[in-house]
Amino acid sequence: MIGKKMDNIKPRAALVVLLVSLFLGSTILYGGDANGATTLTIEDTRRIAVEFNRSYLAAIEDLAKAESEVTVARSGALPEISLDSDYSRNLKIPSAFLSAGGETIEFKTGFKNNFSTTISARQSLWQGGKVYSALKVAKLYKGYAMAGLDAVKAEVILNAELLFYTAVLRRSNLEALDKAFEAASANLEVVEMFHGQGLVSEYELLRARVEKANLLPQLLEAESNVRLARKQLKSFLGIELNEEVHLIDGIDNPSSVSSRGLDDLIREALDNRPEMKQAEAITEITRRAIGIAKADYMPSVEAVSAYNWSSQSDEITLDKNNSRSWSAGINLSFPIFNGGETRGRVKNARADHQQARLFERDTRDAIRLEVEQAFDRMEQAKKSVEIQSETIAQAEEGLKIANLRYESGVGTQLEILSAQAALTEARNALAAATFSFRQARSQLRKATTFSINDI
Repeated sequence: MIGKKMDNIKPRAALVVLLVSLFLGSTILYGGDANGATTLTIEDTRRIAVEFNRSYLAAIEDLAKAESEVTVARSGALPEISLDSDYSRNLKIPSAFLSAGGETIEFKTGFKNNFSTTISARQSLWQGGKVYSALKVAKLYKGYAMAGLDAVKAEVILNAELLFYTAVLRRSNLEALDKAFEAASANLEVVEMFHGQGLVSEYELLRARVEKANLLPQLLEAESNVRLARKQLKSFLGIELNEEVHLIDGIDNPSSVSSRGLDDLIREALDNRPEMKQAEAITEITRRAIGIAKADYMPSVEAVSAYNWSSQSDEITLDKNNSRSWSAGINLSFPIFNGGETRGRVKNARADHQQARLFERDTRDAIRLEVEQAFDRMEQAKKSVEIQSETIAQAEEGLKIANLRYESGVGTQLEILSAQAALTEARNALAAATFSFRQARSQLRKATTFSINDI
């Protein structure tokens, strides 16, 4: 993840994984249960999201482009060798005239066919430090692209986790309503029995029936929310929307999570967050750009060499009238005045560098704030889960007592309905608190680059 070097990542890797996975079948990617439904764990969700997310695959291509920039920059330090060949035919050979002794003599000044070949080489010796600086900038850009790949990966994993946990939350809400509906059905059976014995009024019976009927619209809405949440998750992971998915949810115990100190988390984030590495890379790139712009004030020196061969004849042959030459030298170019263009470029580069430094400080502050907010949310969510777990136990005991009192003839149906509503609310509250804890933990992991097990 974040903070790890990714030098071995190649643009074709994701494509190879995709083709192999499609060939071997979806059960290798996701797994399957006995009923043919795809099983999906949170670990599967993270892996599949990275393998198939378009943003991540595009970021891999950005890294490939950055590697190519290093090659281009390195070429500036290597010699440039070129081969040029030429053939021309004189359709009409020009004449020259010579006057001697009162007579004018005409003679031809060329041949019908002309062949020539030149091999030339140029080697830059000094360009004011441009070549070295350009190579350094290209390597910094590669590091920037690698950090960008890490940032995209972290964001993709976070979004996948939140979609998975949202689907689990919607399922928990549905399960709570299912249990409430079962309890309302059982309560209605008891009331109908008592009504048949003349122990309760018609009003009590109607109220029990209405209470059960009121849960049906809620159940329908909860089922719709479950389907929608699963489709959103499948869409993000590239799974067919009509494919059956079975989510396997692990058990989280917030009390067993060892919270690191806030200062430790902030320090880790500032050292390893890819956004921070990108901001630092941009600052260094713009600093180097100032030097590249200033290099235009300096002279440039290059070594040149050329080998020339030519042949001229009236026939199509290379064996007559051959000529060879070899030259070598040093070219020195010193800029004197270019209308202030270099000064303008230097000024612009300095402004870019100053902006990069400001952006780096803003990024540092934003990361610090993000870590603090995620840390506070996770601590609050941990406490909420603990409180709601105790509340459910109390609500279950309260419903049990209310049922016993009603069956014994000393309680009222209102007590049962109130206790059942409290239990359903407690179950939904626990599901929401668990989701908030998982959400905050995922956000803290992304904000600090720590793995979930390290937080």
